[in-house]
Amino acid sequence: MRPYYIKKNGLYLHVQTTEHEEYQDSSDINAMYTMQYVFKKEKDGAKTFYDSTEASTYITKRRIKGVEVVRD
Repeated sequence: MRPYYIKKNGLYLHVQTTEHEEYQDSSDINAMYTMQYVFKKEKDGAKTFYDSTEASTYITKRRIKGVEVVRD
């Protein structure tokens, strides 16, 4: 079964997690994680979906604009 992808201008959607750390002293370490949506040429590592409805729901919930659901 071929997966569905989200594309924008020929680039595939990738989701990256970035960690931001803050050190105040050795016993107090705070870390915050943020997710970023990045569009890259590589298909490897791109966000995949099992059907177009799942991909459309993902786009709507995250308010991603100017994209299309494709099956490569």
